[in-house]
Amino acid sequence: MATGTGHRVEDIAHELFQVVTQICLSTLRGRRRAGDLKEVEFLTLSLLQAHGTLIVGEIQRVLGVLPAQMSRVIRSLENRERPLIQCSINSRDKRKIDVGLTNNGEKALLDYQDKRVGRIVEQLSTLSDDDQDDLIRALHKLHGLLESKKGGTSIREGQLWSGRKLP
Repeated sequence: MATGTGHRVEDIAHELFQVVTQICLSTLRGRRRAGDLKEVEFLTLSLLQAHGTLIVGEIQRVLGVLPAQMSRVIRSLENRERPLIQCSINSRDKRKIDVGLTNNGEKALLDYQDKRVGRIVEQLSTLSDDDQDDLIRALHKLHGLLESKKGGTSIREGQLWSGRKLP
């Protein structure tokens, strides 16, 4: 049986989940055009930007997708008119494929982020300065909490689910 504090934490978790869902939905505008990034493609590019070259299997494990889905994502990012990633055989283990971000991939990632951040700015611009300061403090605490938990993914610190450092 949960304590009063347990219920409060669960209520906060539900509220946070709802807010994240609303943010994700509010950043969508109309139908996705051909060539636009899918969410899993964006996450793949984000990992590559944060960590440099990764092995396909590492990306797959962090994203929690099946090998077939990861293959489709890699193929989609690599087979564009202007490839967003570059794949090569791993020099230490010929069975593995290294994946790196291209300049076009970096640009696509930044464009994707800019569009969504711009929409979030529209939503947050109505907050007072005090409310913005409160939100920043809460976000910093949440970010620190998420980074300190073992098993989490930190793009800033280069951690995979296992908590080990990426190369």
